[in-house]
Amino acid sequence: MSFCSDLKAELSEIRVSRCCMQALTYGLLLFGRAFTSKKISMQSESQSVTELYSTMVQKSYGADVRVVKNEGKKITYRAEVSDEIDRLRILASVDFGMVEGKISHEFFNRACCEAAFVRGAFLSCGQMSDPEKDYRVDFSVKSEALAYELRDILSRHEVKANISTRGNGFVVYIKRSEMIINLLALMGASMRSFELIETTMIKEANNKTNRMFNCDGANINKTIEASIKQRAAIEYLIKRDMLSSLPDELIAAANLRLKYPESSLKDLCKNSPDKVTVSGINHRLKKILEIYEDIISR
Repeated sequence: MSFCSDLKAELSEIRVSRCCMQALTYGLLLFGRAFTSKKISMQSESQSVTELYSTMVQKSYGADVRVVKNEGKKITYRAEVSDEIDRLRILASVDFGMVEGKISHEFFNRACCEAAFVRGAFLSCGQMSDPEKDYRVDFSVKSEALAYELRDILSRHEVKANISTRGNGFVVYIKRSEMIINLLALMGASMRSFELIETTMIKEANNKTNRMFNCDGANINKTIEASIKQRAAIEYLIKRDMLSSLPDELIAAANLRLKYPESSLKDLCKNSPDKVTVSGINHRLKKILEIYEDIISR
């Protein structure tokens, strides 16, 4: 499976709260393949995404959704609201006929609801490149007005995006790795967010190593690899305001690793204001990793 497929599978499995159900469903519907009185549908290579679309529409509107598997060079799945009365009722619920191309904010009771809406939009129309090759996320959007409104929502959540044209539609795209990390965190993709952080750090370390030694394919030593994982975990905890709740010795070890990212454990001990052994600093950094792994495994 591709990185994007894994990402959509992770997003599809997120438990949806009652508070956010309508917002998630709205994102899935509005950014699907069609959202008109004649057709409301979405198409995806992911069966889990199509099943989520069907389930959310049925739960939110009691509408009948027909799911079809299309077999060709690539297997795809299509979910479609088959009954015209159901379609009209769904459209009326968001006043879509009067403000076509605009996003109705009535479902955004809290910040978490906007996050669920963005998750639904990405599942319906988003794609992400393999970060090993390139940093890029695309939302393929039908109208210019909708593209600009989505960009504004992302901006409110510290995700800077741009807009370009593609064929008869528009693309809201993100190319900076730190913005993509913010987007993944916003949508709740903890595992893929951590993978991207780690990939970004490894790339940076590789580039630095290659510049230093002017040698293609230079390997990163064990010290740098360990540091990358430790810093990724520390930055994850900082971003979520969790680091400050840890014991003082763990906070001190985390700050030391961030201040000296490429130092060995022995050098960290030398730079520590407190007396600590190599095994002691190693134990503290391992404890931080264990805390992080426990959080994302829940």
